[in-house]
Amino acid sequence: MPQFYTVRTGDTLSAIAGETGTTVENLLALNQIADPNMIFPGQTLVVSADGVETGTQGRNANSRVVDGLLYTIVTNRRTYRRGEPVNITLVKTNISSNPRTLTYTTGQRFDFEAVRPDGTVVWRWSRDRVFSQQTATITLRPGENQVFTATWDQRNQQGNLVLPQEITIRGYNWAQGLRNRFVSVRIEIIRSATTSPPTIPPTTPRPSECRPGVNLLQNAGFEVWPNPDSPPPRWQGVNVSRQEFIRHMGVYSARLGTSPTRRATLSQTISAAGGRLYRLAYWVREIPQVPPGSNFRFNVRVFFYNAAGQLISTADPEYTEDFIPENFIQFSFTTGLTPPQTRSLEVRFIFTPESGNNNAMALDDIFLECIR
Repeated sequence: MPQFYTVRTGDTLSAIAGETGTTVENLLALNQIADPNMIFPGQTLVVSADGVETGTQGRNANSRVVDGLLYTIVTNRRTYRRGEPVNITLVKTNISSNPRTLTYTTGQRFDFEAVRPDGTVVWRWSRDRVFSQQTATITLRPGENQVFTATWDQRNQQGNLVLPQEITIRGYNWAQGLRNRFVSVRIEIIRSATTSPPTIPPTTPRPSECRPGVNLLQNAGFEVWPNPDSPPPRWQGVNVSRQEFIRHMGVYSARLGTSPTRRATLSQTISAAGGRLYRLAYWVREIPQVPPGSNFRFNVRVFFYNAAGQLISTADPEYTEDFIPENFIQFSFTTGLTPPQTRSLEVRFIFTPESGNNNAMALDDIFLECIR
């Protein structure tokens, strides 16, 4: 939430900066003040926002003056991992010396948008909201302000997470005659380090080693997949194909249930050791078809084998999902300690259709690590 300061008689910007812990330069920029000597008692200044860097290097706040109103937009930080909520605040302050009356033709007072570099609006706060159809007026005295907040979950209008990229957040005052004027600030969405492992790790630890944070699986994001109708390299599978247009990250994901009425499996076996604890994470979503028909089970199992390749145990628990949403979501679990004689383990994803199923599912960005 932005922090404000009301100017008192005898105040100077230098004194205000010292009292509030900011700088004169930030006060000038945030409040669009051209002359540092031109402030007046009762004027409300925007000082900063909690947790927001307001310096000139990549700051998360921006402001502009529109017809005597100072618009200030703030996000709670500049850089976000994919899927993290973006908290947005818009402050409008009457910086003129006269009262300002604003007329609203509906119950809506503000709006926010998330815009891609090509100008495409991927999210709008007011979409699918219902507002009263009553005209109202609000009068802001000199120095008085209003504050509006919203949270964007990084999903587009179709409910899917947007890809990592730079996004412009726009804030609008919805008063009559001002709806096309906005203030904007840029944010950057980046890949998540824990869910975006390298396709093939630069070094593979020996089975006796345990290095948390290192992905033990090969081609875990399915980025190497030359034959779309065969399982990806390093994997074994049945009824699996390459999915190009629906993926969590990168270029491809794995489509389980290419034929939606047949069972599908995808698995990889790696060297492992006894007495270890492993963690598995992965991203999945349902792929609806025409006509839609969602009736399947999704299981994830981890099997442990001895030096002779004989099955000696399975991980507890076996992870089962009866409902997969139509947007990517991450699941994870730990295996429990492996049996002492363990020399390899198999990760297996299982798609089992039931009566009337016509939908498939996508699997992407799998991460298996030894945590101790």
